[in-house]
Amino acid sequence: MRGASTDEAFEALRAQLGGTAPKGLERLEAEQLAHLTESIHAARGRQSQALAEAGDRALRHVPRLLRAPIRRIVG
Repeated sequence: MRGASTDEAFEALRAQLGGTAPKGLERLEAEQLAHLTESIHAARGRQSQALAEAGDRALRHVPRLLRAPIRRIVG
């Protein structure tokens, strides 16, 4: 993403956000947009990992024989 034009960087941000981004962000420079996009991507990765770990911790309260079927249902 580094070295991309401002328009390309804004489009990458929009894609990371699911197709929409506040218009005011268009005023940022390409490098700032790229940094924001990378930060959002990293935060989503951390969030996904935290949710997976929370799910695993929650399953510890379920009897062992039921864990695999519940993982298939939930996951």
